[in-house]
Amino acid sequence: MAILPLKQTVTIIPASTENDWGEVVPGDPYTLKCRVQEGEKRVVGTSNNAGIHGRTAEEVVSVARFYFDKLAPVKHGDTLEYVNEAGTVYRYAIISIEIKRHISGKPILTVVSV
Repeated sequence: MAILPLKQTVTIIPASTENDWGEVVPGDPYTLKCRVQEGEKRVVGTSNNAGIHGRTAEEVVSVARFYFDKLAPVKHGDTLEYVNEAGTVYRYAIISIEIKRHISGKPILTVVSV
């Protein structure tokens, strides 16, 4: 059972990858239950400028946070598509991913800032 009520759903569109022949293959979209909290917040995100693992940290403004139960299968490069209660469709790129852990070390929440 999630520690937060997960009343919304989001579609995750995985980043495109290359197959063995070098062709770009889009990932298959899937949906997850989540909690969406809209509002601006300054967070440390990543950019694709040269740096460790091809990314550098920079301070950016997040417009929403998605809370997922336990360890969610999301990664940088994925796109999140969210339809709010008014029917407005939003597409977001991921800025940061945080894993919140219980005192035992088990993941209890994944927080994705967009």
